[in-house]
Amino acid sequence: MHLLLPAGDILNNTIIKDHYKILGLQPSATLSEIKKAYRRLAMQYHPDKNPDNQYAEAQFKEIQEAYSILSNPLKREKYHDDLWMNGAGRRTHNAQEVTPSWLLTVAIDMNKSLAAMDTYRISQRALQEYILLILTDAHIGVLRRYDEEEKNAAIRAEIIKATQWLGIQYLEVIVLQMLKTTDDIAIQREIYQFLKSKEQQAKKRQLMPLVIMLITIVLCVLMYFYGTK
Repeated sequence: MHLLLPAGDILNNTIIKDHYKILGLQPSATLSEIKKAYRRLAMQYHPDKNPDNQYAEAQFKEIQEAYSILSNPLKREKYHDDLWMNGAGRRTHNAQEVTPSWLLTVAIDMNKSLAAMDTYRISQRALQEYILLILTDAHIGVLRRYDEEEKNAAIRAEIIKATQWLGIQYLEVIVLQMLKTTDDIAIQREIYQFLKSKEQQAKKRQLMPLVIMLITIVLCVLMYFYGTK
């Protein structure tokens, strides 16, 4: 994989930064090397150590952005794809070969992270985007090529488990991607029924305040009626 120029490459009005160069790494860098480089550079350019230094502040932001992408296996893979699409690198993934087993591990790790988080701090938009990184068309192509339905089913189960944190407005696009993972009509029907059940639950939640209000009104009327007797 060829490194980009420091200022990035422009193709089709898209600027792609060289995150590896920012961290002083090669594209073959391991996660441990990425973390080590980030810690070293973050300490060097941290605003607290460089007060009123605009260059250091800008560099610190670049370092944070590079680390957030390269330390995340899915974001790193997508970044490699973007490099390839822009003619800046080979379509290879040095960190990990993409297989159904790998995607299942990523999905399981996602749910482990969610379980450890404060419910109120989960960003639904960010979670939707992460799930869609798992369910990219390229990844779905891998699942269909390997044709390991047991693993595909396990991945879908992990995705469905993660959607418990999402509102109905975030689900349709995820369900559409899940439908692409199989040609089995029965499984597709189950996936579709999952979406319909979530829609019904959302409608019930929307009606609940009205139901509570009506019950309150009825109770108030009854209390007034019996109180005047």
